[in-house]
Amino acid sequence: MISNFMNGVDCRTGPFNEHPADISLRVFSEASFLPLAASFAKCAGAAYGFGGQELSSLELSAEEVFAWLCRLLGPAEQVEICARNDIYRLTLRFLFQPSSLNLHVLNITAKAPFEPGEDLEDLGLFVIVRLVDAVKLTSEKDGRTCLAMVVERRYTEKTVAISGQPMPVKTWHIQPADRESIQFFAARVKAHYPAGEYPGFLDFPGRAADMIAAGDLKGAMAVAESGAVCGGILWRWVSHKMIETLGPFSFPPTQPPALPEALMEHMLEWAAKTPATGILCRRRAGQPMLRGFDLLGGVCGGPTGQPADESYGFRQLREDEGSAVCCHPLLESFLRGEYDRLALPRELRVIPFQGTGQPESTVLTAETDRGRREVLLKGLCFGPDAAEQLREHLGLFAKQDLSTILFELDLGVSWQSAFVPALLETGFVPRMILPGSGQGDTVVFQKA
Repeated sequence: MISNFMNGVDCRTGPFNEHPADISLRVFSEASFLPLAASFAKCAGAAYGFGGQELSSLELSAEEVFAWLCRLLGPAEQVEICARNDIYRLTLRFLFQPSSLNLHVLNITAKAPFEPGEDLEDLGLFVIVRLVDAVKLTSEKDGRTCLAMVVERRYTEKTVAISGQPMPVKTWHIQPADRESIQFFAARVKAHYPAGEYPGFLDFPGRAADMIAAGDLKGAMAVAESGAVCGGILWRWVSHKMIETLGPFSFPPTQPPALPEALMEHMLEWAAKTPATGILCRRRAGQPMLRGFDLLGGVCGGPTGQPADESYGFRQLREDEGSAVCCHPLLESFLRGEYDRLALPRELRVIPFQGTGQPESTVLTAETDRGRREVLLKGLCFGPDAAEQLREHLGLFAKQDLSTILFELDLGVSWQSAFVPALLETGFVPRMILPGSGQGDTVVFQKA
């Protein structure tokens, strides 16, 4: 459910920016600069080692988005195009002064303008948002709007489970994960844990290694005297204040309890040296909650009255000094109850009406995990058709046999509270609060 990129926070800025790799181009929104914009994106991808299919996606994305911005902004506005290399993915960011935006084509439910008499100007953008791997829309601190397109590196080699049963160990030492050890670790995890109990990127050893190299993933390995990896733990930033832990894992899972406890203690010692205020974890059905973590709530694969298939926990690292969160009146009772239960000091700023100046259309992003038959929705922008867009998305997911439909709402972004009436109207119910996992706390809704 938790995703670094889609949470709207660059978790490697400031003290976490270990691999600064941004290049940028500034041009005016004139059609004469279109070849330059397309060439910039392709050359940036080539310089960072991306391949043919990825380069085509980058070039086409830059071409179509820039052409769309030229029509939207006119010739007098400046557009900045930034390319960020995360090794396992490349992000193109288009920054421009906001205008009247109608971004309905960004919805996966949008229909292509193929009918006679329809405006074909958005056709290129319609195609591109279905070609790239992720789309993001944010407002920058300087007042500019940022439309970001993510193209992921293609990994074809899959992790092969290591055969054989490792013996229980009595002594070990813990060392940081690197490109080599994470691949061996992935093979061990795949041999001893079922799919769904480990993160999907471990199915591709090259991707896991590149995530370590990029600094987006941290890890520690427990190594026996023989040199064999007998356990490990992974973690990553989900916001400037919150870390998500993945694991710990033991090989075999029947290793002495002291081994996973040592791995967790190692991660806690690392986190204590950072600005992190807390750690999130998630556990599948049958897995006990990690020691020292408070239960936040859970989601299930069927009707919300069933037992949770996945539970979320939270461990506070330092005293929470409190913060303000944006709250719709219809959500106030739930938030007050959960904050009291979790003993988190929060000031609820009730926002009943967003006022005028809303975008023409609602835009939603959808992250799908087909292995879990799960989809996570987030709002890119809110418009008067929010309930209609939610119903259209639910209809599409029903056809795709996705049984767990979630919506994540950021309480640190005031306009997102406007989604609450539409969510309740279309059958979503609030399930839990994830402290500090976005620009503020986030609320997870599930379709009943």
